[in-house]
Amino acid sequence: MEFENLTKLIFGELKPKLENNQGLSIFAKERAKFEGWLKVELCDSLSKYFKDIVPEGNRIDVTFENWAIELKTVNTNIQYENVKNKTRPITKNTQGVIDDIEKLKSTDYINKAILFVVFPITHDNENWRIQLQRISTLLREIKHVNFNFKDEIPGVIYFGSI
Repeated sequence: MEFENLTKLIFGELKPKLENNQGLSIFAKERAKFEGWLKVELCDSLSKYFKDIVPEGNRIDVTFENWAIELKTVNTNIQYENVKNKTRPITKNTQGVIDDIEKLKSTDYINKAILFVVFPITHDNENWRIQLQRISTLLREIKHVNFNFKDEIPGVIYFGSI
């Protein structure tokens, strides 16, 4: 499957799951990460279209066919209504995404991608754009879709081809 089609599939599957899960809204309010949940839901979504999904195969979050995907949830320190103010190391979180990209570059998979959910944030936030630029320079292509958790807490799903 090509990157463009896989992007549409993943965004179409994950966006409603992120928007309609009350438990995730609680996590978002607390700025708590949910990478394990994301991995389970991605596997569930992909299993509708592919047969050979492997979580944690070869120390990669999700693999199937000729794809290897690493996942991250990135919580920000940007203030939003209905979200607890907490200090979150956005530069450290961004570095985690970069480290996963570098890890995938050294694998033999034909297709490699990074999937990360950033919250609370909007894609056009100036502070976030600086961090996103650090990531984007390492990717061949990056796509995004905005969403809102329940309680209108904003987030963005990013999917990047390595």
